[in-house]
Amino acid sequence: MLAPTQLRNFDQLFFDNTGGVEALWYVDVADVLSVPDPDMALIATDVVLRPGAYWYQLVATRTTLGFTQASKKDRHGDYFQPSLKGVLAKASIELAEGLEALDGRRFLLIYRDHNGAVWLVGAPDEPLAFSDKYDAGTATARNNYDFTFSGETTRRARPYAGTWNVSGLGLQTGLVLSGAGGAVTLRTAGGRVLAVVPAGKTVVLSSAFNLSYYII
Repeated sequence: MLAPTQLRNFDQLFFDNTGGVEALWYVDVADVLSVPDPDMALIATDVVLRPGAYWYQLVATRTTLGFTQASKKDRHGDYFQPSLKGVLAKASIELAEGLEALDGRRFLLIYRDHNGAVWLVGAPDEPLAFSDKYDAGTATARNNYDFTFSGETTRRARPYAGTWNVSGLGLQTGLVLSGAGGAVTLRTAGGRVLAVVPAGKTVVLSSAFNLSYYII
């Protein structure tokens, strides 16, 4: 395996390439005990959280999630400005309460793109901040929040091959499918684990009732 600082040839891979972000999770940096392999380009094992801490999902309006990462230079050296943006539709008491809880905190992010790649953004000493802008809309335009996680880091977003445990808090109904590298964890809305399905396996959900679920 090449060292992260080893120069190399760049090849062009001719596979399907779908843009955009499929799913987003965040965690309060105060709950992060360590990020393994801090000097490696690939995070191969789990981000370690304090006991009882979880990642949380932010489900945005379909197709609105996006990630950019500008590289910058100054007299201190090179750095990056990661920014993950999206839209939350329809103002509600529950949404307002959830946004209130984000104020004043700093976060690490995990996101999965539409090609299936998973990325870790930020570090314990270089977290991201949350901001939002509310638009009440008009009689012909819906209301929504435009939100952004942004910060400055000395490392790019890095591929993440670890797992992450997702809380069920705030998910009132349905079945939650949360991912982790090569497996999918099936949880009830209350957070109870039903099964862990490895990549390449098939799971069948059957019930006497109608099921609603999130694929995240």
